[in-house]
Amino acid sequence: SAALCKMLLTQCASCARPISHTAPRCARCHTRYCGPTCQKEHWEGGGHSVLCKKIKRRGGAEQYHADKKCEEAIAVAAEACAKDTAGQT
Repeated sequence: SAALCKMLLTQCASCARPISHTAPRCARCHTRYCGPTCQKEHWEGGGHSVLCKKIKRRGGAEQYHADKKCEEAIAVAAEACAKDTAGQT
């Protein structure tokens, strides 16, 4: 699994402003926000209401996003490897 990757979220999930590690967060999945207004906007129109339980099941916001980035990097590396070794069988 890509769970070996780890990262620290440093931006509000709604507006992308820089935030501290002690910024307010979703009680369920720990997605961080710069304040309650951004959290409410993200829940109502930003798709968080759909992803919240999935994020929680995958270990919380930081782990969910780290896994996502790791999976993307693995896919890029696998594609590059396939191109590099094309026809070498």
